[in-house]
Amino acid sequence: MAGLAMSDQKIHLSDTDASKVEADFRAELEAEHDSRQQAQVRREVRSKAKLQARANERQILAEEELKEKVRADFQRERGYMLYTDSAGREHWLTPEEYDWRMRMRARQNQNRRRFDAPNSAQKRRTLMYAGAVFLAVIMGLVLIT
Repeated sequence: MAGLAMSDQKIHLSDTDASKVEADFRAELEAEHDSRQQAQVRREVRSKAKLQARANERQILAEEELKEKVRADFQRERGYMLYTDSAGREHWLTPEEYDWRMRMRARQNQNRRRFDAPNSAQKRRTLMYAGAVFLAVIMGLVLIT
C-alpha cells in the first residue's frame, strides 16, 4: 500500500481538472522560484555590502596607522617629550610646554604642606611635658601656702 489513498481504488482526474491542478501547481512553483531568486539577490547585495564595509574598515585602519606613524615622526623631529599628568594620562608635549608643566609641578610641590620631621614632634612632646610639670609645681606651691 503505497501512496496517499486510503483505499486501493485509484482516482482519476478529468483532463480539465488535471490541467487546472497542473496550472495552479505551476503557478505555485513559479512563485517559489521567484521568491528564491529574490532571496539570492538580497543575499548577494548583503554580501557585497559586508565586503565593502570590511574594505572601508581596512582603509580607515590603514589611514589611522599611517597618521600615527607620521605623528610619531613629526613629534620626534620637533623634539616632543612624553609627559604623564597626575591622572596617569600620557601626553606628547613640545619642549616649551614640557618645561612649563615641569615648572608648574615643581611650584605645586613647593606649596604643599611639609610634614614635620620626627625629631620636631619629639621636641613638641618634651615641651608639653615640661609645661605640665611646671604647672603641677605651681599648683603644688599654691596649695601648700
